Amino acid sequence: MKKKVLTSVILFGLLVSNVTLFQPAYAARMTRKQKKEASYINTAQASFNSKQYDLAIEYYTKAIGLNPENADSYAKRGNARFLSGDYKNAVIDYTKALELDPTRENIYYNRGIAKANLNAYEEVLEDYTREIELNPDNINAYLNRGSTKVLLKQYDNAIADFSKVIELDSKNELAYYNRGVAKRNKGDYKGAIEDYSKVIELNPQNIDAYNNRGVAKFYLKDYSGAVTDYSKVIELNKNFKKAYYNRGIAKLGLKKYEDAILDFTKELENDPHNDSAYYERAIAESKLEHYLSAIDDYTKAIELDSENAEYYAERGALLSKSGGDLQKAEQDLNNAIKLDNKDSEKYLTRAIIYCKRGLYLAAIDDLNIIIKMDPNNTQAYDLRSYAIKSMMSEQKK
Repeated sequence: MKKKVLTSVILFGLLVSNVTLFQPAYAARMTRKQKKEASYINTAQASFNSKQYDLAIEYYTKAIGLNPENADSYAKRGNARFLSGDYKNAVIDYTKALELDPTRENIYYNRGIAKANLNAYEEVLEDYTREIELNPDNINAYLNRGSTKVLLKQYDNAIADFSKVIELDSKNELAYYNRGVAKRNKGDYKGAIEDYSKVIELNPQNIDAYNNRGVAKFYLKDYSGAVTDYSKVIELNKNFKKAYYNRGIAKLGLKKYEDAILDFTKELENDPHNDSAYYERAIAESKLEHYLSAIDDYTKAIELDSENAEYYAERGALLSKSGGDLQKAEQDLNNAIKLDNKDSEKYLTRAIIYCKRGLYLAAIDDLNIIIKMDPNNTQAYDLRSYAIKSMMSEQKK
């Protein structure tokens, strides 16, 4: 089972508000209608500044009713709608603002953020690209376009965007961090470590960078380095999500099973519903031949996630290995194969259990499945020969 090591998510840039009071120089020559519009806009902007977004929307709407050609009112009502969580109508307002003023900076950017919240990622890329065309030095647009490309698994293109940010601002912490995420996701763990190390150089208190660097080191099997990074995470924030769990997995890699058990136990104190922590602790316990404790932990993991094939498979295998109830072991492997019938190891474990129970024909059936899946599996051939001989011996009695 692939270890489920926690890594932190991509961060998006902030919405650009650009909120200022409406005070035109020609106020003395304004018509009554224009003065009323200005009053509505000022009230709306004051409400926005005090985070009364519903009130801001109300007054921007009144201003738009008086002057539906004012792109600024649509743009700022879009901001208020965005911050109130109404992303769909925010997109509509930003789109109207762009119809009235297609060269206005930050509106494509803001519309892109709103669309991101609606999961319209392909359209998001178009908006950030248009924003960059209008303002080639807009660092946030590159950051968010790169982040969106990571979500779309376009890792090389994402790295190019983050590298552009670094070109514009060599000390941009978020660009190094996000580029590290993109590199890690494409399997460039050494490159990711370099970027996370740069983040830590810029900000020694960046917990996510230590955590993610630990993840990259773990995948390079630098378990000692991973433990060091996870320990730093715990030093900075002992309640950081899955910090003890991650360190426990790295300690498993170092075969420090007792230390790993302590970490998984601490993780379960923080999160009693972490089924993976029970599962990993069971693995450590089984390595120390604490079979009863391991079986109890596998059982707890199954209670929390009854759809995980590995949990059943490992409990069944341990029941078989430790001389436990073979019928229960068989049932566990039945459940595991029902959930995942593509893993030859599960069939092999069940075949071994069948042989122990004297069910040689059933074992042969499973071994034939394995050989069909993997014609070079010598263990399956050897066990099949044993099962055939044992069955023939039984028949002669």
